[in-house]
Amino acid sequence: MSNAFADTPLPAPQSYRTCDVYITVCAHSEIDQDTTLYSVKGKFKVKELYKINGWHRSLFISPEGAYVVVGYSGLNLVNKSATKEEVMLKIFKYGKLFRKYTLGQLFNNLDSLKATISHYHWGHIKYVGFNEIEIETTEGSVFIDPDTGKVYLPTES
Repeated sequence: MSNAFADTPLPAPQSYRTCDVYITVCAHSEIDQDTTLYSVKGKFKVKELYKINGWHRSLFISPEGAYVVVGYSGLNLVNKSATKEEVMLKIFKYGKLFRKYTLGQLFNNLDSLKATISHYHWGHIKYVGFNEIEIETTEGSVFIDPDTGKVYLPTES
């Protein structure tokens, strides 16, 4: 996963592949096409599992591929005009949009965003596991239970 550095423009979109941490499920996100998820067995024998609409700059796959988490297209930086309603994560379950999370849901206070020259640094997706998603924000670690939708902010236990 890459981050945007300072206020440099993001690289041009390009097709790429990414996998879950165990390399049992991989995704191919192609420009101007859908993102295809594949199971990987043995000596890289692949089988298409499902597709999600569109190309995505930032995506993470849960082990065994039940969830795909699509991160904010600006990676770790949001525009200074972003509001608490800005969608930061989309969670797909077996290819269907399952949940969305906004900037306001991931922070106790948007004053915690860190200003750069032209953007705010908000954080990044750190890990997607079987039953949790970890996001590192400028306030600290945020955890999401994808099944229940519950968000655990840094001040909650």
